[in-house]
Parts: sequence; C-alpha cells; structure tokens
Amino acid sequence: MKVLMVAPSVRVPDTLGQTLHQLALANGLAKRGLKITLLCRYNSINKEANFDSNLNFLSVSDPKIPFERLIFTYNSYKLALKELKTNDYDLVHDRGYIFAGSGVRAANECGVKSILQVDDNWIRSERSATKFAKYWLYNRKAIDSCYNQIDKANGGFTVSAVLREQITKWNSKAQDFQVIQNGYESDRFIPSKTPLGIKDKLGIRGKLAVFVGALGPWHGIDEIISVARDNPSLSVVVAGGGYGNNLPALDNLYHIGRLDRDEVPRLLVEADIGLAPYPNLDYGFSPLKIYEYMGCKLPVFATDLPSVREATEGNAFLAKSGNLSSLVSNKIDNGEELNRVADSAYDYATKRRTWDNTIDETIDLYNKIV
Repeated sequence: MKVLMVAPSVRVPDTLGQTLHQLALANGLAKRGLKITLLCRYNSINKEANFDSNLNFLSVSDPKIPFERLIFTYNSYKLALKELKTNDYDLVHDRGYIFAGSGVRAANECGVKSILQVDDNWIRSERSATKFAKYWLYNRKAIDSCYNQIDKANGGFTVSAVLREQITKWNSKAQDFQVIQNGYESDRFIPSKTPLGIKDKLGIRGKLAVFVGALGPWHGIDEIISVARDNPSLSVVVAGGGYGNNLPALDNLYHIGRLDRDEVPRLLVEADIGLAPYPNLDYGFSPLKIYEYMGCKLPVFATDLPSVREATEGNAFLAKSGNLSSLVSNKIDNGEELNRVADSAYDYATKRRTWDNTIDETIDLYNKIV
C-alpha cells in the first residue's frame, strides 16, 4: 500500500511530541512494508536516525514568520495536490489541526481515499494558544474548519474515545471514527537504562519527581509548582521547553530545559515518580509521557480526567485538578504501593501501549478504508 501522510504542522527534526509521534507512526508503518511519503516541514534528518527505506519525505516550506500556519497549510495543499496528480497513491493520511485539511482536501479533489487523524480537541487547544480565538468570527471559522475536515475524509481516528465524543459535536460523521491510542518507544523507554546522573549533578539526596514535556497551557504548570512547594523534601525536575524562566525560585524545583531524546529515559529511571498534571479541561489526549513513564517502571501521578482514566486504565495515581500535590504527599513514602502501581503500569504499557499496537490498529483502518 502506498500512503501520502500529510502533516505540515510537524517540523523535522524536532523534539516536540507531535514530531516524535508522527515520525514513530510513519516509520512504524514503513517497517511493515507500506510505502510512506511524509509531507512535513522537513529540513534535514539526524544521520543516526533509524528510518526505514520505505519512508520518504516531501518538504513543504517553513516560513518562520507570524501566521506561518496559514502559509505552510496552503503550500502543503498545493504540494499534496501536485503529488497526487503525479504519482499513484492508495490513501492519504492527513494529520489534522485547526484551519488545516490540506490532505483530505487534495485527496477529495483527486478521487483518492483519505483518513483524518485527530490528536486533541483543536478548538480547546486554539483557545489556549491564541487570544484571537475568543472572537466570534474567528471561533466560527475554526468550527467550520473542523467540520469540513471531517466531512471531506472517508474515515479517520481519534486518540481517545473521549476525544471522539467531543469532535462528534463538530460533525456527526466523526462518530464512526476509530479510536487508536498513541504508543511509546518500548525499545527506548526501558527500566534497564543507565541513569542520567541528574541527582549527583544537582546535589539531590532525597526522592525525585520528574515532569517531561513542553510547558504549555495544556499542562498543569501550577500543579507542578504546588508539588514542589508543598513537599520540600521532594526534589522536582522539569525537563522541557517553554515557561521555564517563570517558574518560581524554590530550592527543590529545577528546570533543566529540553533533553536529547536518548537522555529522557535515563532521567526517568533515576526518578521515583512521574508527574502528568493537566488543567481542569479535557483535551482528549492520549499522553505519550504517561506511557514513557510506565515503560521505565515509574509510578505515574496524573490529573483525574476522563481521557487520562482511559489512557491509564487504573494503572496510575489520579487526583482531581488542584489536588495532585496532596496525593503525592500521601503516597510518596509508601514504597510498597508505589512499587505495586509501577509494576502494573509497566505490564500494562508493554502489552497495550507500544507503537506495535498502534501500528496494527492503523493498518487495520487503512485496509478498511481502501
């Protein structure tokens, strides 16, 4: 099967979750023998990256200017249209986002079957990311964009059942979408990794909590701060971009910035707990970080939202929004319970949340649509 995967919001190379997710999906499909062409903002590839020969890249220009999304979205539509008219494809796989739909639009015009990938609640993410989203006309256009992308696709998938229910309000056609949870790199995130040595570097002698990820408004930054402030004997290490300089100066709170991909599991195996806080608003996520924590046998402390419950299935410590710090305080010294949850989470992740599972389900969807 020959697939054009349209993901212009993805920049390669990069360490953001959307890039890591899309590359893992594309490369996993290529390893199964599918011919995948990934259209993205592609500049260069790490020479050490282990990409399959069945995976090729099609580069769309990355203007790196204000409102660049409108530009690279339109350019990707024109590029996808040209590619579909020049080469034979069985399917277009479009990674959607707000005001997008380059892939499903081009496929629709060329008579090629397409699927739409929905990773989060685009409307809620847009409102978190830009002040313009509060205006009626902008919001109306955003909802129209969501409706049209779903309408043009022959099928699709969301990363959680919660998200599918949310986007069905944009277009009832989405009720027939599949649910395909994200996966994690089970060969990279393993308990036997050599520790990073962050405790020695920072002079940490007690227990360690970690948070890995971009510090955006879709994460509960205040909860991370509360965990550190309310538990002075617990050190909290934040590894990720954004917000960092605005973190308060606490003796036990460390912001170390982004790590190289190979360093992340080495940090996780050195920690005692993994933090995954979210605001009291469900974006329908299937959180990569949670599965990566689990793969390193790290007990997860997360916000109790419907999509998080769906992602963890009882294999994590969950607290209502605003109460994560109290939960950490109550559990951090209970080694027996921490180990029990860490073991069950590891078993769950290795059996249910690897990329192999995600790839299997994606191929099933491809076959169904084609």
